[in-house]
Amino acid sequence: MPRFIPDPSPAYTPEWKNHPEAELIVFCGRDMLLCPREDRYDFPRAEELRDWEIGAALSIGMRDGVPCYAVDLTELPEEPPEPVRKVAVRTAVGCLQDAAFSAGCRAKELLHWRKQHRFCGRCGKKLEESRSDVAMVCPECGEKFYPQLAPAVIVAVTRGDEILLAHNRNFVPEIYGLIAGFVEAGENLEEAIAREILEETSITVGNIRYFSSQCWPFPNSLMLGFYADYVSGEARPDGKELESLGWFRAGALPKIPPKGSIARRIIDDFERKYRRKEPK
Repeated sequence: MPRFIPDPSPAYTPEWKNHPEAELIVFCGRDMLLCPREDRYDFPRAEELRDWEIGAALSIGMRDGVPCYAVDLTELPEEPPEPVRKVAVRTAVGCLQDAAFSAGCRAKELLHWRKQHRFCGRCGKKLEESRSDVAMVCPECGEKFYPQLAPAVIVAVTRGDEILLAHNRNFVPEIYGLIAGFVEAGENLEEAIAREILEETSITVGNIRYFSSQCWPFPNSLMLGFYADYVSGEARPDGKELESLGWFRAGALPKIPPKGSIARRIIDDFERKYRRKEPK
């Protein structure tokens, strides 16, 4: 099985140029570079971008024994050479599989974290790279800063053979997904689920149970997926985040998120369960 092994002490280095087989994970604004290869998408190899004037890149780990480096450009030097293509990052997460997905997420999150942590929050001095772990270190006071993840819950609320789906103002038009929100300070996951659903839909839920999790690098979330059973209340959108919502049965769903997201995995799981229960 393909494996991604994270670099225990990522650092910026020009060494990627000495490894033509290395994978270079390139971001530019809301896009990234990918290469279609046979039945999958991969990252460009260093040799494919050797003519671009890219300096140091962040070492992030090894994928199947091949070194991976990441870089965030303000603009692309020129049109990517064949077979490299520019792809929206949100589309790319549905194209990348297994170890490539892990490498891409780590690259995106570490680059964002490095941008946001250039100076010490304690004394204000410019931070330096740690030589021993995934951290930025203050040379003045010794304070260490580590990448921070923002845990968020995403929930499939079911009522018998129906699932509650909602259209969020931030979604692509006509796309319906699951109720989601960030875990706040002092909350456990179950409390965050109950609060988010009550705030956004005016209903209460119970029998909360874990489904799966997914890294979601927009910019640094960890999505924790759950099922929950409807208990009481009339479902209605809050009018702030949610524009509309409704109860839907398997086989009669509206447009749902594309493959690659945990929301889609949960909805697909619901469809598989309840399509099997439909009478012949």
